[in-house]
Amino acid sequence: MRCLPRVLSLCLVALLAVLPKWSAGKESSGSVKKKGIGLSEKFGFGAEHISALNVGWFYNWGPQTKLTLSIPFVPMIWSLKTLDANIRDEYVLGFNEPDHKDQANIPVKDALARWPAIKSKGRQIGSPAMAGNPVTGDWLPAFMRNKHQADFICVHWYKGADARKFISDMEQVHQKYNKPIWVTEFAPQTDDETRQSPGKFTQKEVEQFIRETTRWMESTPYIHRYAWHHPRAGVTGTSSLFDQSGALTPTGRAYAEAGR
Repeated sequence: MRCLPRVLSLCLVALLAVLPKWSAGKESSGSVKKKGIGLSEKFGFGAEHISALNVGWFYNWGPQTKLTLSIPFVPMIWSLKTLDANIRDEYVLGFNEPDHKDQANIPVKDALARWPAIKSKGRQIGSPAMAGNPVTGDWLPAFMRNKHQADFICVHWYKGADARKFISDMEQVHQKYNKPIWVTEFAPQTDDETRQSPGKFTQKEVEQFIRETTRWMESTPYIHRYAWHHPRAGVTGTSSLFDQSGALTPTGRAYAEAGR
């Protein structure tokens, strides 16, 4: 019986060797700021842009980042094309707008068939984020009825500068799915809308929208994360965080001050 401790130790080593190698140093759900940002490195955004916004996490719509920051990066499996990415992380975001022909564009049945591959990549998995309505649309309700693992619901929101509408919509999402929410994209306008009508909403309206929505999200337990959406490089309007030189706009300064 004196050899039993050695046998147990060898078993433990063997067990650890076959367990998934999750990324080290990742945060628990309650140890990071809710406020984050999505910025695409391929459009020239770097660590200095992310740092200027005083955020607690970031993502880039891809499974990996080349940036080195003190805050956590959250990977995304954007579509079926990135499903083979070799990642193991605390959080992984699911498909990006599979209900939109110009985005991930994945039928529900195909997403369900490949979802187990995403589940193997993270401890907590975010649902696919919709271009359409996540409550009354067809795609996400059909996907969620199949009981596949989605630990939190990812939401995109571009419906103007009415904070009351934003809050009402988030409440409906929570009532529908009874899961935590990550608002991974939100702003008064989409990229295309900003390009077509960059000044549709006044600076005052946008800054007030930021203050009211972020204050509500910071105080609402089921909102776990949120990230403003900055339009693509070359598009500037009142929803933009940065100007053409890369400096913070008044909207960017308002978002940098939010959530403190």
